[in-house]
Amino acid sequence: MSYKVEIKKNKDGFFEMHPSEAAVIVKYRVEAVVVRADGTEIARGRKGATKLMHFTNLADATDLKRVAREAISRCTYLDPSRIDELEQILAALRTRQKLAKPSRPGTAMRPATGSSANRRPKVDAKISDLPQYRSLLYNTIEDKIAGSEMILQLAQSKVHVAQIARSDPVINALARLLFEDESRNLDLKINICRIFACMAQLSLAPALFTKNRIGGSLLQEVDLELQRYQTWKDGLAQRQHEPAELESFRKKFIHFLRKQDQFLAVALKILLLIGRDLATQTKMVKKGVVAVLARCCERSNPEVQILALRFLLRLSLFVENLERFAQAGVVEKVARAVDQQRSREVGEYGLRLLYNLSLCPTIRQGMLKKSFTKRILPLLEDSKYCELTARLLYSMSQDSRGLRAAPDLGATCARLLARNSESHTGSGEYLLALTTNLVNHPGLAEDFAGAVKMDEVMATSLATSDAALLRIVNLVTKNVPDAKWMSEQNLSTIVKAFKTEATTEFTMECTIGLAVALEKDHCSTADVSRFCKLQTELTTKSVQARTPAELLALAYFIGALASTDKGADLLTAASMTDWLCRKLGEPDGQQEELSLQIGYALMKLTQYEPARLRIMDYPGITKVLSTNTQRASDVSRSLFEELLRHLSLVSEDIHEAWKSERFQQYNGQWLQAIATRHGNGADNIYATDDFNDDEMDLITKFGLEEIGLDLSDDLEDDDDDVEDMIERYSARTHSRLDFRS
Repeated sequence: MSYKVEIKKNKDGFFEMHPSEAAVIVKYRVEAVVVRADGTEIARGRKGATKLMHFTNLADATDLKRVAREAISRCTYLDPSRIDELEQILAALRTRQKLAKPSRPGTAMRPATGSSANRRPKVDAKISDLPQYRSLLYNTIEDKIAGSEMILQLAQSKVHVAQIARSDPVINALARLLFEDESRNLDLKINICRIFACMAQLSLAPALFTKNRIGGSLLQEVDLELQRYQTWKDGLAQRQHEPAELESFRKKFIHFLRKQDQFLAVALKILLLIGRDLATQTKMVKKGVVAVLARCCERSNPEVQILALRFLLRLSLFVENLERFAQAGVVEKVARAVDQQRSREVGEYGLRLLYNLSLCPTIRQGMLKKSFTKRILPLLEDSKYCELTARLLYSMSQDSRGLRAAPDLGATCARLLARNSESHTGSGEYLLALTTNLVNHPGLAEDFAGAVKMDEVMATSLATSDAALLRIVNLVTKNVPDAKWMSEQNLSTIVKAFKTEATTEFTMECTIGLAVALEKDHCSTADVSRFCKLQTELTTKSVQARTPAELLALAYFIGALASTDKGADLLTAASMTDWLCRKLGEPDGQQEELSLQIGYALMKLTQYEPARLRIMDYPGITKVLSTNTQRASDVSRSLFEELLRHLSLVSEDIHEAWKSERFQQYNGQWLQAIATRHGNGADNIYATDDFNDDEMDLITKFGLEEIGLDLSDDLEDDDDDVEDMIERYSARTHSRLDFRS
């Protein structure tokens, strides 16, 4: 039986540019079919084949469309419909020849195989050749790098960058390379990122980047590079016991790090620009940008660290991001970057970021558990970071543990204040605020006083009229038992400032300073009277004081004077008791701290009979004091109730008036509770279960149960009117309760 073999060639061949020669590689399939004489097929087989087509003349004057048409007509494996694609490859071959070596007209030149970008001669890019540069992006890695370099050269020109950005084929090719490049070539990625960085300032950049998912691709590439970095580090650690390979691997590792840092720097710069848009920023956070940036902070390259810290600083402004900061361990990573900083900017951005994070109570508690205050304390004495560190420590000092965690903090602040005083440079506001918080604690105030000459600090504060520094001196004086630095000269200066008509922050601190000195027996009322007519000054000050701060300072000073008989007599003669009662009763929503200071002053004055009589004679004093018992804090309630109790012991009128005031308040609260029941549509049947916990507290507060009255029975009585019942119980309780018991 005869057989024959039929050969069929696939005409739809695939072709691509040769990596080094001026040629096109054509790939096609050959099919062999074995048939009998009658035409019956016995077997079939397929085999891949290639053909190389060389092109010898690709000069600028050559018509590439004509060359492509002739090539397809001569090669039966090529599909005639793909003539445009072949023309693009021919254009790429011509461009590669130009980049490799300047060509002579009419000749075809072959580029040197494996030539690097660094050794390639400089060729000026032309915007008219942009399609040819784009076609290089689809070829070998060398061509991709060469094409991206030429596009980058054009993008660095303000004239051409907008035109490139509007070229969708170019942008699509660059975005695809960034996302799909399997070679992980850093030179290529650096070029692509620099091109996008040139476009990032354009108005159309946000829409362009969103359309091509540039932000997501960059974030993914940065994450992958950080993983590669960890792989290299692990490889270096594994070769520590192999000296023969270690040095060679280390050199490769260093070269890799330099390239990778270049890529990370330009990639983070683009992400930072893209992240200005809040919506894009939110998407990045969801995709894990915080964790990626935190790992970038651990790099040794300052440029990469600064960009990462700047982006984290921007993200830290939003409370919803802080949970991710805690999960990524940002605090520890940033702290290490600050510890090992090689750039001033790294330290500054790091401290600002840590300050923002310390404002979150949860993160601050974690920082305190790791003795963070003690860790950053050395930076406080560095002039470059003093104010930023003081701001961070001030935030940490909002929790008293932040102050106790650093035993040397008091001494350090004292040395800095003394140094600034000697150099006349002045201290920053955060250093002063930090020191103020610090000396509010008695133990730390003693550490501060032991490390500095307080009399010199006080003299400096008075000479410079520095209110913040004088406030620190006042607090140290108050909290240090054996404080002795009120010299006659300092006392004279303080009284002189106290006498001035100006109501500045410094004069108010001088008033408080006098009060502290009187309380601590550093001076007496007679000593102060030697430098001014105290009664006249008190009268003047009481008229001038308007703001809560002025009133508070004056009330504090009056309370200190009231501690002695002579001071109490002087205050009575100056009608300060009436002034205190009037200020306490003003219906303008007095601050509770001011009310407390006035209450303390009145409590001291009641120890002296002339002053006590003046207080009891003040019209409506019972109502004024009783109203202040309704303030929120337990301290206020207990203080004013104690003051009323003290006055009621010596005055039957005040005793009866106080009882009346209390029952008016109680009845008002009860009637409000009853009105609430009516307002909620409740029935007229009232049982104790109908009232909430706060309203039931009123029952105990009125003392109705304590005098043996069965309230629940009456509340369940359908025939009783509730308001009449309350009035009846109030009257019976009023007659039975003894307020002196």
